[in-house]
Amino acid sequence: MNIVYGVSGEGLGHVFEAIEVITRLRKEGHSVKVLTYGDRACASLREFNPTRIEGVHLHFNADGMSLFDTVTKNLRIFPFYLRHGFRLRRELKEFGPDVFITAYEPFSMVASHLLRRPLISMDNQNELLYIKPPAGTNMFAFWLARLATRVCTYGAAFYIVKSFKKPMAGGEKVRFVAPIIQNEIRNLSPTAGGPVLVYLTKPNPGLIGILESMDGSFVVYCNNKVGEDGNICYRAQGATYVRDLCDCRAIIATTGFSLIADSIYLKKPYFGVPLRKQFEQTHNANFLAEAGFGECSEAITRAELERFLGNLPAYRARLAGYNIDPAEQEETLLELLRRVAPSADPRAAASERLSPESK
Repeated sequence: MNIVYGVSGEGLGHVFEAIEVITRLRKEGHSVKVLTYGDRACASLREFNPTRIEGVHLHFNADGMSLFDTVTKNLRIFPFYLRHGFRLRRELKEFGPDVFITAYEPFSMVASHLLRRPLISMDNQNELLYIKPPAGTNMFAFWLARLATRVCTYGAAFYIVKSFKKPMAGGEKVRFVAPIIQNEIRNLSPTAGGPVLVYLTKPNPGLIGILESMDGSFVVYCNNKVGEDGNICYRAQGATYVRDLCDCRAIIATTGFSLIADSIYLKKPYFGVPLRKQFEQTHNANFLAEAGFGECSEAITRAELERFLGNLPAYRARLAGYNIDPAEQEETLLELLRRVAPSADPRAAASERLSPESK
């Protein structure tokens, strides 16, 4: 099959997942055309020769995610598609797609409908459509996240929804699955003797100040800052990250889905510091606390952090009883591709109906 795979370039969770999925699809004999946006996403996927498009980036201020900045700073998307929309559509038609996959990337959703090809949505955000907001939820952020999810994945033939809880409701079109774990992570033999790993997608001076005042050592990844400062070692994203993840005794981080999945797979206790006004991060953080795999706080205090670090054996005991099937998502995708295959090429389907063997 010829598969168009649209990958969100906001963050790297969808990108690292795409590397695993595309590699598997190619091994199965499929041809894959990748669409993505953002410098980091394009660089990470360069071996697959991605077609660069434009997409939505989230913008934050001191109070959390800024809806105003996110909307206004993404207006450049519309001139891009006015200039390049016909070219992109022509390229896609020349590729001859049988099916589209969207990893929370809306252009691939739109293109699938324009070219009348089936769409498979694959993300964790669709879980938000099947949950009730917990007490204290910022309801505006909750409904905004649900609206964005409906828009980005509208009209899919099937929805593959990554979930730690796997809600029962969903219907025939929905499959709840465990998240993919990269082979690089699967092949690790984790230990727990290293420093605490701190991973921040946005600067958090308050947290850094708390870490500086504490005993113990911390390895911090944030904005590619590099250097030693007392008990903190700042490192840029790169080859050292996986080693630090493997050896750390615990994780303190913003609550992206992929890092939480890796932490659970490696049995690492996790203190979640969700980005404010981004409900997906709040939802992920609440799961950590409810499952007993760690704690969470939007405004972390030293007392909370000390309590977390003093309770690591209890978190590890709970993590030991929770297992992730790292291949379930890939196998589900391959099953659904086989299901949409008969409708992928109407001419082939018509030819099959007319052939003597089919009569």
